[in-house]
Amino acid sequence: MNQNELIDFLIEEKFLNSSSVKVKSLSGGVSCEILLIDNGDKKFVLKRALAKLKVKDEWFADVNRNRIEQKYIKYVADFLPEAVPNILYTNHDHCFFCMEMLENGLENWKDRLLKKQIDLEYAKIAGGIMGTIHSKSAGDPIVERDFDTLNNFSELRIEPYLIKTAELHPELKDYFYDEAKRLAAVKKCLVHGDFSPKNILVSPERVVLLDCEVAWYGDPIFDVAFFLNHFILKALYAPDKGEEFVELSKTALKAYQLHSGNIYDREFEHLMVHLLLLLMMARVDGKSPVEYLNVEKQQKLRKFVYQELSNGTRHFETLVARWLEAIKGFN
Repeated sequence: MNQNELIDFLIEEKFLNSSSVKVKSLSGGVSCEILLIDNGDKKFVLKRALAKLKVKDEWFADVNRNRIEQKYIKYVADFLPEAVPNILYTNHDHCFFCMEMLENGLENWKDRLLKKQIDLEYAKIAGGIMGTIHSKSAGDPIVERDFDTLNNFSELRIEPYLIKTAELHPELKDYFYDEAKRLAAVKKCLVHGDFSPKNILVSPERVVLLDCEVAWYGDPIFDVAFFLNHFILKALYAPDKGEEFVELSKTALKAYQLHSGNIYDREFEHLMVHLLLLLMMARVDGKSPVEYLNVEKQQKLRKFVYQELSNGTRHFETLVARWLEAIKGFN
C-alpha cells in the first residue's frame, strides 16, 4: 500500500475518522518507513517494515519483523511501560503499527552524543532497562517460544555485520565465523538486537527504547557489546571527549550488571569484549557502517582491532584503557 492507501485503510478500520489528514515522512533507520499522521484530533506515528533496506549494499529482510517489534513492545510494556512507546493500533497482515507521537522534550540520544552532549544519567537508565529486560525474560519458555526468531536475527545482524565483515578481512574470518556460530547456538533471554543511542529517546522525565524489530531470544552478550560499541566509536569520532565517552560505556555496563541478576559473570565479560572488537570492525566494514568516521579514523580502528584480537584481550577495563591510549592526540 502507498501512503494514500494506508490512510484510506485506517479510515475503513475506523482508526481515523477523516480523510483530511496531514502525512509527513520522518527520518528513521535503514529498515523501515516512518510516517507522522495528523488529522487534527489525533496525531500518531505509523511504522512499516521495508523489504529492501536503505543501504549501499543489497540487503533484504522479511517484513514480518514488524510483528516481532510489536510483540517486543507489548512484552516490555507489562513491566517497564514508560520505557517503550504506547501502541495504538496494530495490523499483522500489512506489517505495520501505529504508536504514540513521542514529544514532551524527548530528543534522540545519538543526536545529542554527536553534539558532544554527554549525560551519564541516560547511560545509567538505559543500561538498567537492558538489564531488567534480560533478567525478566531469562529462562522463560513462553518468551523463548514467542521470540524464536533466529532467521530474522541472522538476516539483520549475523550476516550483514559478521559474515560481510569476514569477507573483507579473510585473515580474521575465523574470528567472525566462529562468533556467528556461537551466537546462533545461544538461547538465554530476550535480546533487543538494535540497542543503540540512535534508537533511544531521552529527556529528564523519560527514556524510551525504539526499533525492536531485530528482537530474538538468544545471547544477551550481543545487546551489551552492540550498545557499548557506540560509545567506543564516539570516542574516536571526538577524541577530545574520548574519556567522557568511555565513561558513558562504563556507567552503562555498571547499571546493566546491577539490573541483570546473575547473567553477567567473568565468562560473559570475556565473550563480550571479544564480540565488541568484532562489532567495532563491522561498523566500518559491514553492511551498516557508521557515517561519522573518516577514512583515517576507520583505518585507526582497523589497526586497533587487529592488534587486540591478536592479543586476546578479554577484560573491558583493559580494552578501553588501550583504546584511549590509541586515540590520544588523534583529531
